[in-house]
Amino acid sequence: MLFDFLYGINTVTSLFDVNAGHRKVYEIVISSGKIKSSQRINEIIRKAKTKSIPVLFLNHAGFLNYLKTNAEEHAIEAELKSSQGIIAKTSQYSYSDLDHSLRNELKGRRNSLLVILDEVTDVGNFGSILRNCSAFAADGIIISKNRCVGASARAGKISSGALEELKIYSVVNIVSTIEKLKREGFWIYGTTVPEKKGAVPADKISFTFPLAVIFGGEKKGIGNLVSKKCDFLITVETAGVMKSLNVSSASAVILYIIRHFEKEGLNN
Repeated sequence: MLFDFLYGINTVTSLFDVNAGHRKVYEIVISSGKIKSSQRINEIIRKAKTKSIPVLFLNHAGFLNYLKTNAEEHAIEAELKSSQGIIAKTSQYSYSDLDHSLRNELKGRRNSLLVILDEVTDVGNFGSILRNCSAFAADGIIISKNRCVGASARAGKISSGALEELKIYSVVNIVSTIEKLKREGFWIYGTTVPEKKGAVPADKISFTFPLAVIFGGEKKGIGNLVSKKCDFLITVETAGVMKSLNVSSASAVILYIIRHFEKEGLNN
């Protein structure tokens, strides 16, 4: 059996409180020196005992050895030190079923907001986008099964626990998924660079719900076939020397604009 080893207080807290990936928690490992100094870790211990989940206490050296032994191979030393003295040994993240969600919790919801990632391959950007999606109440994130970074422990730590709060849908083909969403009444907004012909500044467009907004990969943005399926192409206008934002920064700006537009519409 393959396990994930999740670290960080926010991540483990979200794992207990939400657990959108339906993970089974096998064990909580804690650096014994953190028990007295962290009220949040003590709360996690209480929740683990309530759920009959074993809690293992290790001294500092033993904890670091456990973490280094089980962390992902590409995890850097700075991330190992950011574990905050807690690790959860869990099953791997279980991706949600998009068809099921469209038939159930998303069906008839007038303000549904989905995020689609087209070939986002940098785990740092992915984790930051997850955090933005949590902050602005996205209903789920759709990723390409073979062309996007996945739900890893490192992404969870970068997202400050948002990975464990969000439904992620892994699909084989983004284009056919867009067509499915359109049949379900979703409007599709693709993001692009300001100089793209036909692109409209995101703060100057009237968004129609339910909607899905697409963010493209770090190097080339959304693909040509994906772009052609969009109802609108939107962009973030910049005023400085830097003419465009990276994908995680752009996602924060655009998701804020969408939710601000929705709020203003409700107030008018």
